[in-house]
Amino acid sequence: MHPTLARLVRILPRSQVDPALRPVPAPARSDIRTPSLIELLQKRKEEAGADYPSNIRIESLEAKTALRGLPRDARKKLAQMLKEH
Repeated sequence: MHPTLARLVRILPRSQVDPALRPVPAPARSDIRTPSLIELLQKRKEEAGADYPSNIRIESLEAKTALRGLPRDARKKLAQMLKEH
């Protein structure tokens, strides 16, 4: 019988793990503006030039009127997804 992953993995409480071994995430700074995903993708596209895949299209939401015909709850969800903040 071969051991499975579920048998090999054991979950430890945080109190048993040495604090020096636990990774500490870097604090998020609110004073520094981070580029949006669309800006990062556009920068990659410019850097790659002709080598950028032609099947990837980058479009930003031009106007809020694009969401005008949708139901109110769907419009809120889509607006939050497109916001990137």
